[in-house]
Amino acid sequence: MVVPLWSSAGIDIDTVKRVADTYKMPVRVARVLCSRVGEDEIPHWLRPETIPFRSPYLFSEMTPAVTRVHKAIAASQRIAVIGDYDVDGVTATTILATTLEALGADYRCYIPHRVDDGYGLSEDLIDRAIAGGCQLVVTVDNGIRAVEAVRYARQQGIDVIVTDHHEPGDDWPDEAIAVLHHALSDDRELSVLSGAGVAWKFAEALLEETNHSDLQRWHLGLAALGAFADVMPMRAENRRLVREGLEVLRSASKPGWLALCQVAGVNPSSLTETSILWSITPRINAAGRMDSAELALALLLATTESEAMRLAGEVELKNEERRRETTRATAAAQAAIEATYADTGVPPVVVVAGEWPLGVVGIVAAKLSDTYGRPAIVFADDGNHLLRGSGRSPEGIPLHEAVSRCSYLLEHFGGHSTALGCGVSRENLDSFRTALIETMQTGEHTNGAASDIVTSEHGQLVDGEDSSHDLQFNLSGPAEDLKTIADDYLPLHEATLETANWLVQLGPYGPGYVPYRFYVGPVELVDVTPMGQGRHLRLTIREGRNSAKLIWFSPPKWAFHLSSGTTLAAIVNLEVNTWQGRQQAQLRAETVVVLSKPVLREDFAMVYRLLQARRKVVEADVRESLPTSDQMPIQTIFDTFVDLGFAYLHESEYHVVEQAQARDLRESIAYQSHLRQVAVRPETMGQ
Repeated sequence: MVVPLWSSAGIDIDTVKRVADTYKMPVRVARVLCSRVGEDEIPHWLRPETIPFRSPYLFSEMTPAVTRVHKAIAASQRIAVIGDYDVDGVTATTILATTLEALGADYRCYIPHRVDDGYGLSEDLIDRAIAGGCQLVVTVDNGIRAVEAVRYARQQGIDVIVTDHHEPGDDWPDEAIAVLHHALSDDRELSVLSGAGVAWKFAEALLEETNHSDLQRWHLGLAALGAFADVMPMRAENRRLVREGLEVLRSASKPGWLALCQVAGVNPSSLTETSILWSITPRINAAGRMDSAELALALLLATTESEAMRLAGEVELKNEERRRETTRATAAAQAAIEATYADTGVPPVVVVAGEWPLGVVGIVAAKLSDTYGRPAIVFADDGNHLLRGSGRSPEGIPLHEAVSRCSYLLEHFGGHSTALGCGVSRENLDSFRTALIETMQTGEHTNGAASDIVTSEHGQLVDGEDSSHDLQFNLSGPAEDLKTIADDYLPLHEATLETANWLVQLGPYGPGYVPYRFYVGPVELVDVTPMGQGRHLRLTIREGRNSAKLIWFSPPKWAFHLSSGTTLAAIVNLEVNTWQGRQQAQLRAETVVVLSKPVLREDFAMVYRLLQARRKVVEADVRESLPTSDQMPIQTIFDTFVDLGFAYLHESEYHVVEQAQARDLRESIAYQSHLRQVAVRPETMGQ
């Protein structure tokens, strides 16, 4: 079985033409859209604003939660809002804090310190809230697993409302006054919401019958930030939430938001998903990674320009520190892995510990996951008995499920299917690593049942650190293991601003709906230009009479030694780049490979001219008539001609098809198979 290189191969041409004509979009855009979305779904897909927002009261315990907050406000009881130290937690805390402020509540915000407090609601935080005079605790983006802390609060006479979106444990916080979680809802589509999304629903219910429309619009922007940062699925109402939230952020005038954009070098009016993930998210996260996330919270709550700029400057310093520590920790972790598995090969899951800051282990885990194409868990060893860490996994590999089967070896763990936090005692680290590797290898281990472990061809973007150059190009292997690696191919003459703008309109993107990927190639490398202080590359590539610039962030070392004239192929994103008020289409490489001796257009043209002249040929005719064909895979050329309707096979001879319609060679499955076979990584060629 021949596996196409892109998912649009074989798509119904009539459907594509109909969609392109109906919506006045380029055929290339219609091809990729139809490869993912049914024709009847396209109207809603193009207009997310037509997707209705679900009622907050689909959370079955929303009414008692709203009632208890309003009761606290009426009785002048102080409310503690306990958040989390990542972007989702900070934005969720901001949403609830500004809601309580608008309602005239007496409240205090507490965000756990990553190192000193650890994740989520704890007895220490309850004690701190009590010492602060609080009589009601509301969690945002945490609490679903804090069963003991909730019980402790009740013993102290403190009511607790839990709002969270993380995976629950075996026990439920039954002693909470109310729990807002998708598991207790009448609509499981609420599971797409992040912690900020759940907080937004709570705020909407609390602000019913009030006149706070401007604040509620700001909440849309904050909830969109949370959804982006926590990499939530882009389906159901999340598509509308993120689309409208982006519009809010582009026009928002909050001092803290504007100051954050300024230090990040982002023009708010042209904000994109990419600028959020690469520039905004890392800075909000940096505060909680390197110190206290209360710095980021204070920035988002700032009411004056001077206060906002001072806080934004402090956030920027934390981000610079985060970058330095991430680089150091990633290099050390990779060195340890390469040394450990030099002889045996890297196992299906990587577990590593070292003396690096706890605040960067999630980023390092994401980088290792991308580099090795498998889950990674990274622990920070600060000399204490308990090692705390984070895990990341490519989409489609159920890391959370696998770790849960080994959780008897952990002190704690929680999170999502592709991202989690956990703690292990020093003496159990090796046992945990062994059990988890066994689980990923066999789908079971001595304390667990079987589970399906699948693989993914997609890289990830985490905290603005893109290491997706190690995206698996799926070069070879058994047919059943081969996968499509792109949504479609992209001729360079179609890499236009119009096409790029249409791809923006097809967003927002996220898990379950990743940005469209295009195969570019075969192309000739014309020039290699380092950029970004030598950390990135701009490749000038040529295809026939057309040329383009290809931006490659953080490429592998071999890429800097590529020479002009090399034939390449790449998996790219086509984006809109805005610079000094001007927009242009930009190709951004996810991964690049060298094509070793591919059959090119001129080779096909030479054989086709012979076929037209003689009307029918066999391979020997080509070899005899075209001396330069010695190294050509003639059968691949014939198979490509048959695929495209240029020739047909009859009695062992290939006959020309009269008046055949022009088609791109890359539409042939045979040629796609050839391009897969000749793709190599330069490190295997001694470059």
